Amino acid sequence: MTTIAVATFELDKWEPQAQDETGNTAFAQVRIEKTFTGAVEGTSRVEMLTASNETSRMYVAFERFAGSVDGRKGSFVLRHAAGDEGLSLVLLPGSGTGELAGITGSADIAVDDAGAHTFTLAYELPSA
Repeated sequence: MTTIAVATFELDKWEPQAQDETGNTAFAQVRIEKTFTGAVEGTSRVEMLTASNETSRMYVAFERFAGSVDGRKGSFVLRHAAGDEGLSLVLLPGSGTGELAGITGSADIAVDDAGAHTFTLAYELPSA
């Protein structure tokens, strides 16, 4: 059965690592750190690669979360892929540890007009 966990998060660090502006499309690498509050509680570190030009932008990233989901402690890895077609966030199968071992699912991020980030995790865990 799918369970929904909602949290807010703050961007604690946004550190560009490298940029390549060759041709008409720029590449960038960014390291990000976040703090989550709510049903998802903890911190994460993100490694992001971006490509952008005058007409479009895309990114891919891997995010390692450590903390708790609905009180269950552990960690997992989330894969991000985004572009003009939308955003896809999927938990990497087999990446869950501790009480989050076996976690599967997907997530969504919404940003309101004030810039606040809401994280919605739709997940399943194996029965104990």
